[in-house]
Amino acid sequence: MPKKRDKITLKFPNHMQDMIQFREINVDHVKLAIREPDWTKDAMEGKIKVCKKIEDGKAIRVVYYKDGFRDTQEFMVITAYYTSNC
Repeated sequence: MPKKRDKITLKFPNHMQDMIQFREINVDHVKLAIREPDWTKDAMEGKIKVCKKIEDGKAIRVVYYKDGFRDTQEFMVITAYYTSNC
């Protein structure tokens, strides 16, 4: 996970760009979840699942993977959605 002060770049596949609008997701919440997750879980094929509490009764879950093999701060976001807790 990137350090709090590191600049990160998010990439979104076309379907995820549509879902961000449809689900009314704040991209800053996605960045916060990747930078400072409340929990992290490795998933299949190098994907990482994270969750971050945003406010009382609201959290965001994000599934992403690091884009590329080098030490980079670029992340491909597969999905993100709001939920009631982590």
